[in-house]
Amino acid sequence: MTERDDRLLRGLYDLRNLFGDKWVPAIVVALRAGPLRRIEILSTVNSYFIDENWTDKQPVLHDSILARTLKKMRMQGLVFRERSTKSFPPEVEYALNPAVADALEAAEPLIAWTRAHPDLLAQAQEYSRKHGPHGGSSGDEGDDDFPPRPA
Repeated sequence: MTERDDRLLRGLYDLRNLFGDKWVPAIVVALRAGPLRRIEILSTVNSYFIDENWTDKQPVLHDSILARTLKKMRMQGLVFRERSTKSFPPEVEYALNPAVADALEAAEPLIAWTRAHPDLLAQAQEYSRKHGPHGGSSGDEGDDDFPPRPA
């Protein structure tokens, strides 16, 4: 493995560790327009329609899971928790770290790449529906179920 390969691999794992949690991408997108209170994040995320091709169930974010996820995101430095004492009781809002907003901008070319390869996404979605998000078995059995590598 070359030094460039090492950097690429580490970078991909770093991104997965930052954004790989089930709810982090939706929360990040919800906060993209500016700070929100927790209840606003909850209603925004639950209003999103995630492509049904990735799952057989429509996921629902519950407040307890949101609270845990926001705490984890704060500890990781992805979001800031801001307490306003201008009202009683004090309001708490969450805002994106500007570096995370930069990451969203940088993700646009990758998102365009996914739109340019719908066949690859469809194959991955089909596999996830059949085997779950973590892929099921670890062996090569059943490889005949999927198309061969393009020539």
